Amino acid sequence: MQLPNKEVIKSWNHEPTIYRLMSENRWTYAQSKQWFNDFMCWLYTAMRCEQDYNKELIMDSLHYLDDVWHAYILHTKAYFDMCQTLFAKDFIHHEPENPFSRGEISDEELVFQMNLLIEDWGDEYVDRVWRYGADIHDIMAKTV
Repeated sequence: MQLPNKEVIKSWNHEPTIYRLMSENRWTYAQSKQWFNDFMCWLYTAMRCEQDYNKELIMDSLHYLDDVWHAYILHTKAYFDMCQTLFAKDFIHHEPENPFSRGEISDEELVFQMNLLIEDWGDEYVDRVWRYGADIHDIMAKTV
């Protein structure tokens, strides 16, 4: 698989998904567009992780990005076209965790994944995504 240019990822857009996010989450257009872009960046790094390291990038309770994925995948034709156009894949499957049997991601794996995301998109990306997507475990760890 040949990964697309990062500028293509950052400029990828799907207005119907953005409008769905606005409606369902009461996000502004700017917020919805930002989260859509952040999801596309995450997906790029997930595909790179799979290609370069034969590992799965774990979303680990990044609820905003997960909301985008759910909204986008409902537009099956557009989502399918994106998978083929950008990543030469028939379909990028979304397999969310069972929230009742959630396992913890190891610190080593988390550091590996964070480093990949920082390498691809910078500290600002990781800070923004984790600030809004953090689960209670992450919040509590920062306050202790």
